[in-house]
Order: sequence, then structure tokens, then C-alpha cells
Amino acid sequence: MLRIMLAAIASVFMIAGALAQDGARAYFLLPEGTNIASLTAYGLHTEVGATRIDTGVLTASYRRTIDIGGNAGAILIGLPIGGLSGVIDTGFGVVPVNNSLALGDLFVGGELGLFGSPALGPMEYAQHKPGFRAGVAAKLFLPTGDYSSTRLTNLGQNRWSLQASVPLSYVLADSMIDPTITTFEIVPSVHIFGDNPNAFGSVSSQDPLWQVEGHVTHTFSPMVWAALDAYAETGGRTTAGGVETAAAHQSVALGATLGLVLSPQLALRLSYVEQVYSSVSNSARRSVELTAAFMF
Repeated sequence: MLRIMLAAIASVFMIAGALAQDGARAYFLLPEGTNIASLTAYGLHTEVGATRIDTGVLTASYRRTIDIGGNAGAILIGLPIGGLSGVIDTGFGVVPVNNSLALGDLFVGGELGLFGSPALGPMEYAQHKPGFRAGVAAKLFLPTGDYSSTRLTNLGQNRWSLQASVPLSYVLADSMIDPTITTFEIVPSVHIFGDNPNAFGSVSSQDPLWQVEGHVTHTFSPMVWAALDAYAETGGRTTAGGVETAAAHQSVALGATLGLVLSPQLALRLSYVEQVYSSVSNSARRSVELTAAFMF
């Protein structure tokens, strides 16, 4: 019974789903051959009753846009590093947790435009009149991160997971370099999880997590854009040893994003997201994310 209880506590703090969120303009059309090296600082605060966990993650990633049969595509790779700290209510008392700096799970991904997403050179890109776009994308998280079955919280998940999404957007602008671009974005996705074979001596499983995120963005000047963001998810029931440790849940979060273009090569993106509804009682979640992207 103790193992099942500990697995239930650990399942609350699986952060792969949170790290899989893409954010505003993540699938914005770019010229073929664009390289983006990014560094993202992510802070997540989670509460469930008397349990409080703070997670800090720094993720280095690389993305390159490519031509796939005349359509715009991209490849992606990233590696997080971070730590967790806080207190956990075990039911027999509150115990502190403090995971030192460690590697998270490596992820790789890809993207393919299916409609309204031609592969464009720099000159063609400047003249392209945007509109509706649709594509497919995926991220595969590999069990490479730091993990111990004796810890209540881990940055590594000790399992693989796959997020598959269908990015949809509509862009209001005369061209891709229009100084007042407005975009409407919606990204439905499903996150599928492999089993963790060693969760306190039990096999832990998680049902698919269905997610959708939406963004309305507007460019106010060549240097400034902003977005209103919304996120919703449902599912994610977990079991350990065949016994349910966490029921399927539903949650809704709202946020905002500020984008700054400091030069043709360097851009910043700052986002804040806060949970406004959850089917898990006495719970709260909020996050701050800052990304610096260098394009070459």
C-alpha cells in the first residue's frame, strides 16, 4: 500500500506534459534553411493541498527549417537540465524534497506543413501572402534523464513519451514581413506515455493526455509582439501495479506572452501561464518561461 501511495504522489509531479507546451508563434512560417539556437528558462510552481513543488529547468534546443517535397518542414532537438525543491505531504507528515541540478529527458522532434506552408527562399518569403496553414508535428521524449525510484520527485521520467500535434493557424497580413501581423493559432495534441518499469517497485502507466492550446498574437512594431494564450488538457489517469493512483483530470490555464526582436538574429519571448480551473481539488499551477533565440 505504501508503494501505491508514493506512486500516487510522484504521478502528480510528472512534468513532461508541461514541458511539451509549444507557446505562441512556435510554428510561425520561416524561410527554408533558417537555424535557431534557443535557451529557455522555465519555472513551474505546483501545489496540491499541503504539497508544494518548485521546478526550475533550463533547456538548450536547436531547430532547422527544411524543404520536404516543396513544403516547409523542421527538425528539432533539445536537452533540459534543472532541479526540484519543496515539501510533500505523504499522509504521515510533510517531508522536504530537494533534487540537485540534473539532466532531464532528451527530446527530438519534427514538423511538416501540409497546407499553406510552401518552402520559401528569402526573396519568396518576403513576398509571400500568408493565410490559413495546417501541418503536423511530433516530439519524442527519451528516458535519458536523471531518475531514482527512491525519490518522490524526478526531473527524468524513466519512460519514453510522444506528443503528436496538428498546428493550425490563420495569419492576417499582406506579406510575411508586414509590420502589423495578427495570427490566430490553435494546436490540438495528444501526449502518449510509455510505462515506467520502476516506480517504487511497481510498473507505473499513464493514459494519453489530450491537450489543446490557443493563441491570438499581434505585432505592434518590427520589434514588439504580444499574445493572449489559453491551454486545456484532459486525461492522464495513472496506475501503479494495476491500481489507480491518480484519476483522469481536467484543467484550464490562461496566460500572456511578450515577444521582443532585438536584432535580425536575436529575439526574446517571455510567457506567464496560470491555472484557472482544475478537477484536482486544492491544486494550483503557474509558470514563467523566458526564451532567447539566436537565428542564423
